[in-house]
Amino acid sequence: MVTGDKVALRKMKFTFDLLLYTAHSEMDWSRLLITLKNNGKLILNGFAPSDIKFEPIDMVVHQQTITGSFLGNQAMMREMLSFAQVNKIAPRIELMPMAQVKAAIRRLRENKARYRIVLENSV
Repeated sequence: MVTGDKVALRKMKFTFDLLLYTAHSEMDWSRLLITLKNNGKLILNGFAPSDIKFEPIDMVVHQQTITGSFLGNQAMMREMLSFAQVNKIAPRIELMPMAQVKAAIRRLRENKARYRIVLENSV
């Protein structure tokens, strides 16, 4: 998503269920949060260089959530991925084509998904 394009952000009003912020840059948080649907979630994995500023009333009205995860720096990520590759560690997932998204959601709701379902775009 092009976060610096105010017109593009306005067009995406209430589009996303979830935003994953991985950057380390300045951000117009109010404009970004308006792209979240009601009950949407913003997950912070990156750190903004300055304070995050937004109107809290907007988040309350739209029942949005901000949460975070401290995953480590790039060197730690590379080390972790190398360790996983060398030791043949892989996630336990069900891979389903994007065309079967409704079936995937049904499996999740019925608690039949094995750990995680990953949707794959067809090429």
